[in-house]
Amino acid sequence: MSAAARHPAPGGPGIEPHWTSSAKSGVGTAFDGRSLVWFTVSHGIVDEVYYPRVDQANTRDFGLLITENRDGQPPHLSEEKRDTRSEVHLLAPGVPGYRLVNTGVDGRYEIDKTIITDPERDVLLQRVRFRALAGSLRDYRVYALLAPHIGNQGYGNDAWADAYKGDPMLFACRGPIAMALASSVGWCARSCGYVGVNDGWHQLHEQGQLDEFTEARDGNVALTGEVDLMACVRTIDGTEVAEFVLALGFGSGPAEAAQRARMSLASHFDRVQDSYVAQWRSFHQRTLGPRLGGGSLVPEAVRADAEREFPALAEKSLRSERASGSGDPRDRTPIEIPTPLFDLFWQSAALLAVHGDKRSSGALAASLSIPWGQSRGDHELGGYHLVWPRDLVECAGGLLAAGHPRIARRTLRYLISTQEADGSWPQNMWLDGTAYWRGKQLDEVAFPILLAELLHREGALEDVDPWPMIRKAAGFIIRQGPVTEQDRWEEDAGYSTFTLAVEVAALVVAAQYADRAGDRETAQVLRDTADAWNENIERWTYVRDAGIAGFPGVDGYYTRIAPPDLAAIADDVDTPADLVVVRNRPVGAGETMYQRMVSPDALALVRFGLRDANDERIVNTVRVIDALLCRRTRTGPVWHRYNGDGYGEHEDGAPFDGTGVGRGWPLLVGERAHYELARGHPDAALQLLGVMRAQASDGGMLPEQIWDAADIPALELINGRPTGGAMPLAWAHAEYVKLVRSLLDGVVFDVSDATYERYVRQKVVGLYTIWSPGCKSRVLVRGRVLRVQTEVPVTVHWSIDGWRTKHDTAPQAVSRLGVWIADLDTEHLASGAAVDFTLYYSDEQRWEGSDYRVVVEE
Repeated sequence: MSAAARHPAPGGPGIEPHWTSSAKSGVGTAFDGRSLVWFTVSHGIVDEVYYPRVDQANTRDFGLLITENRDGQPPHLSEEKRDTRSEVHLLAPGVPGYRLVNTGVDGRYEIDKTIITDPERDVLLQRVRFRALAGSLRDYRVYALLAPHIGNQGYGNDAWADAYKGDPMLFACRGPIAMALASSVGWCARSCGYVGVNDGWHQLHEQGQLDEFTEARDGNVALTGEVDLMACVRTIDGTEVAEFVLALGFGSGPAEAAQRARMSLASHFDRVQDSYVAQWRSFHQRTLGPRLGGGSLVPEAVRADAEREFPALAEKSLRSERASGSGDPRDRTPIEIPTPLFDLFWQSAALLAVHGDKRSSGALAASLSIPWGQSRGDHELGGYHLVWPRDLVECAGGLLAAGHPRIARRTLRYLISTQEADGSWPQNMWLDGTAYWRGKQLDEVAFPILLAELLHREGALEDVDPWPMIRKAAGFIIRQGPVTEQDRWEEDAGYSTFTLAVEVAALVVAAQYADRAGDRETAQVLRDTADAWNENIERWTYVRDAGIAGFPGVDGYYTRIAPPDLAAIADDVDTPADLVVVRNRPVGAGETMYQRMVSPDALALVRFGLRDANDERIVNTVRVIDALLCRRTRTGPVWHRYNGDGYGEHEDGAPFDGTGVGRGWPLLVGERAHYELARGHPDAALQLLGVMRAQASDGGMLPEQIWDAADIPALELINGRPTGGAMPLAWAHAEYVKLVRSLLDGVVFDVSDATYERYVRQKVVGLYTIWSPGCKSRVLVRGRVLRVQTEVPVTVHWSIDGWRTKHDTAPQAVSRLGVWIADLDTEHLASGAAVDFTLYYSDEQRWEGSDYRVVVEE
């Protein structure tokens, strides 16, 4: 474009950029690895589009503006995402492609659009059919409005209008990524402006037409193009319709993006759509279960059944007497699943695959969304489109449960490639393994071990040797555990029942791999540690007389999390050392006594085979969980993460901003269903599967949280429906898939046979009590050996008679785990005796400077 023709937009850089709603009604991508474009759908339009990686969002939203001339009045402006009622339809059962039918709220027009990506190239395609329901097509003008946020950033984008080989297009770029927006029928007008200043919406709202700015540089920009409606009028079913295709191409430069968009437009849309659908149907040829059925996305009958039938289940689950089931999560009692519940199984399997990257094979993002995105700006680089090792393993496990071991095996390879030198993984990370948040969560270190075992159990490991990865991860767990720096909710350090369950199960599995590798010494240390930690779970996390009243017959329950240094806690439960700081609460309002917090996390002790489902301590805890954390909604029950949780909207519905009020999670409905199956209540588990189904969005997306308070329609917060948290949450879909598989098999999919056999059937007890700098045990069970475990060689200087006599025990290296152990001869000590000791660091020739005491108890 010549300099004389330039007409730059004034007013840069525009208003502060924000993302958009996380309430997705659809997410999609071509199954073909040649297409590196992912898209999300919300409120009847496309919003975030990802390219060339699943962790790189490049748009805020991409919808239509409509103006109508009415009897000589100024043009009436309506916006597709705000001024229409939208219906969502899958292109075919289980296929993540969408047909949206958006009808103006005043009933004057209809927009029928089909959204896919081109399987052969990096292009998002939308076929749009615009119908005038009042007046004629000549009364309307339709504009495409696109807000680039390239590379997860709203500021710093360039936008301009130009032509590619004679075809007019709209362009944007930032850094190495460029996009080109083309129309199959060309443009009547084009404009590039700054958001909130002179973008297309503001121009049409204020003056009824576009001022054709040719460029807007280095800001929060928007592209607007008027579609030539009169160039694409055709008759469909006797009705005059304007039909056109919008192509959004991506590339390493504007020419490449434009060429790709032009090439997609050169293909017949129906052919491209047929290819898109056929590839996903081929994917489902390997998905387990009956053939795909029809059915609406959210069957009203399912919601009604869940709402009507669950109270009976709730009464049964709250009984104080022990349930009649076997409590063995491996007992096989398969159950028939209704077709409407299966439809979401197929859709969920595809959705998990959609979240996978195509270059970083095996990596899956936690969610193609940004929770409360409308209140998040450029500082929110990651949103949920990052890799969390825990979510990744859960999703890979879901794909494995659905019959897709190849993808799960790729995930294991990806985890091997991103493991840190010390054996851990980042709290979350970009696809290349670079850490985003930098906390350490020990369940995230343990989960990859369990994924390897699931693949082994399913006969799907093939040529992958996971032992080197497992050995390094197990070494990190032994060195750093059992106390975790953060629990699975990424908030608090301490003894977490969920983390403990995953840690112990992983160490038992790791010991099996050590045996297979012929490393008996390592295997024995792994089992000794698992046994010692398992035996202490109740000592660390089961509390009695904790001050929560109203539970007759309940002598105690598992806490959500216990502080990391229990030795600092006195017998008086009101001492300050008892306090846990609850995150996401206002300053000064987040301190709670750990004994008074409860969480469904304790059900992991059953899920991973450490405790029988009918263990009295588990049953007691379930009663407390249901009384404190369960909320009834119009779509069925839902459970909170823990009492006092602050992660969720405020009471008035305002977005979570670092504080708020926690809400119920459909994910936890699935976890509760797995518990019901484990204790011999498959019918109850099936009902809860129906509850999860009913809590999905109209597009079949399972949300992170459900609104469980009174309706606030103005904020789209409806009781029993999704909140503004992440949606879809891939982990929730993985839980749904696993629950279907568990019901079909009649056995909990995730349960570790080795762990269940060891601790529930054989009731193995530990031979050791383990003291380490991160877990300073102060109690030694009578008959146990006190093992001092450190990361460097230390000599243990100790006494059993108040230092009247002294002993020195030299350490033994367990090189494959990176620890040194010193076993003290304590198994003969009587109850009430005490072991005093200190440490001498021989390499540094220095003493610890502190004495420690461990008291022998029954």
